[in-house]
Amino acid sequence: MNRKMAAVSLLALFSAGAAQAAEQHLNFVSCPILRDTATVPCWLSEYKGELYYLGIQQDASAEFYPPFLGHKVLAEGVVSSEPRICGGIVLKPVKISNLPDLDPSCNTMLPAEDRYTVPFAPRGPGPNPRPSLNRRPGGAPAAAPAAAKAPPTKTVFTVYYDFDTDWANRWARVLGEAATFAKTSNAAEVQVVAYRASVKMSDGPDFVERKEMGERRAKRLEQTFAELGLPRDTIKVVWKDAKKADGLEDYKLRRAEITVVPGAQPATTASR
Repeated sequence: MNRKMAAVSLLALFSAGAAQAAEQHLNFVSCPILRDTATVPCWLSEYKGELYYLGIQQDASAEFYPPFLGHKVLAEGVVSSEPRICGGIVLKPVKISNLPDLDPSCNTMLPAEDRYTVPFAPRGPGPNPRPSLNRRPGGAPAAAPAAAKAPPTKTVFTVYYDFDTDWANRWARVLGEAATFAKTSNAAEVQVVAYRASVKMSDGPDFVERKEMGERRAKRLEQTFAELGLPRDTIKVVWKDAKKADGLEDYKLRRAEITVVPGAQPATTASR
């Protein structure tokens, strides 16, 4: 095989792999379905005649925030090869957004059946029902404290949003860390860039957030940081439209980036 044919073959393999990856992602809007089980209730949603498993009912500190009956849900997930759960194909990872508008048709509740269980989540609180303080709700584990203090450097904190909302309460710890760092570093500026975004749907036109959503996110963060004690004249906010969605992890486009720029540090007096 000459080099040209080899390059064509590699390109074909790459294209096929990319197409397969795209097919494994599903982004759709549908009513959530609550199914009871002998352990904990689970949440499903139907798309094109197939049931998909979203997650289990749990509290707001968990990474998966449950849907609401009476509202449609935007599901953004990857089709998994894991066995079905509660009768639904598993989307993993999956991000869901409860859409703000009421929809009375979204009221389906299914009774428990012996064939549907959630063995990894027994009903009722476990021996340690409270979330670990080393976990950020909806985020990565908190960093361990530094062994020794180093001069503060410009640091970026990122929060992500459900579709069409400026609510970032699940990222309260991250916002608290940003505010604390701003205070301890005598921040010269706290720069907030908030984005409005869209989702490339699996079937249909792009799903676009309301026009004012970026501005609402930016101004709400400005108010939040002011309430946390940061001087308003150090908080600089802007809002933008994110890049065009491609259907792969579009939820990461719905974000705000908070950059804390440390200021001059007070002089330290050497001990005698």
